[in-house]
Amino acid sequence: MLGARLARRIVPPLLLAVAVLFAVLAAVALSIADARVQEEMADTADRIAATLDRIRPERRSPNAIELPSPIVREMARLMDVDIAVDGFTTAESLQGMRVLERPLRTGECQILFSKDRISSRRADVLWPIALTGAGGLLVALILGLVIARAIARPVRHLADSVQGFARGEFQGDVGARGPGEIGALQDAFVRMVAEIRAAEDRLRESERMAALGRLAGGIAHELRNPLTAVRMAVESTEHSEARTISLAEIDRLDRTLRELLDFVRPRAPRKKATKPAELARDVATLLGPQCRHLGVELVLDVKEAEDANASWSVDPDRVKQAAINLVLNAAQAQPEGGRVTLRATAESLEVADEGPGISADLRETLFQPFVTTKTAGIGLGLAVVKQVADEHGAELVLETSPAGTMFRLRFGDPERSSRG
Repeated sequence: MLGARLARRIVPPLLLAVAVLFAVLAAVALSIADARVQEEMADTADRIAATLDRIRPERRSPNAIELPSPIVREMARLMDVDIAVDGFTTAESLQGMRVLERPLRTGECQILFSKDRISSRRADVLWPIALTGAGGLLVALILGLVIARAIARPVRHLADSVQGFARGEFQGDVGARGPGEIGALQDAFVRMVAEIRAAEDRLRESERMAALGRLAGGIAHELRNPLTAVRMAVESTEHSEARTISLAEIDRLDRTLRELLDFVRPRAPRKKATKPAELARDVATLLGPQCRHLGVELVLDVKEAEDANASWSVDPDRVKQAAINLVLNAAQAQPEGGRVTLRATAESLEVADEGPGISADLRETLFQPFVTTKTAGIGLGLAVVKQVADEHGAELVLETSPAGTMFRLRFGDPERSSRG
């Protein structure tokens, strides 16, 4: 509908403009035709007068010989005019004649042009000009209609897209990109739709996390008090093996509760200047014994960060938690042992393993909460990593292949302090 209305607004003014141009062209063409006919008449009269001057005997007395009428008649026939000279005329009537007078050496002559001949000659001159102009105007009209259609079609598609978006049916296609500002408007609409949908996704996610936070808070409250009582009871027992196993399981449950609460109730990051090399060393020291227990070698590489003397403005506790989750995931991805590399560079933290890689179908949901392929855990490790990256505006990169997987937390250009 909008495209049709736009076409109706464009086409009538275009047709009116073409009509005005055609009228102007007709007037100009008529003026040009008249001017050319006048020039031809004047040229014909001048040539006849010059010819008569050459063949007419010079009159020295009143009885001088006049031009023979047959000569005058033949000249008039050849030039398709009538001639009046020496009291003789080839015209049968002077009505409907256009007369041009030309002086001779002795006297003058009159060249008479039939108005029918003038009209015919004017038409001969006018038609090529009119046809050329009309052809040009027709081409301009066709081009105008094509341009109007080219403008109206993208606008119609855009209007349909807006209505489809309002009904929830828009799939992101606004049709062929229009010219100029129309195309820019289409691009802006597509960007707006993408931003609105992203905002809706964020809103739904925040609502889901808020509900999950309330649920997790209630569960944690209900479980922590019994866990505390169980711990106190276990610590009072004398059987060392049962006591050790029970305390380890209680600690695991407590860590799971803390992890859940940290995820659903994130706090604002408390940023401060942090040396990435020192942060990586702390993680390696903390997880070294656990990796050895799993039969995995933990390799620490902080040379580049130390050489650059890099310093980041981050929340060290949150970044350390992300690094711990990545290292533990990497270690657990190698059930038969292997190597995990924790590398700190001037701009990023990297954790690489030698495991079997991550399947393509799992990559789509890898960073979503409660997604896991392990029999233990609740699937919040990588979700926390993604959360930490978002909190710090960091780039989280995944590179995986059958030869292993690498996660990179890139914090951008760091603040480099001078060495020494």
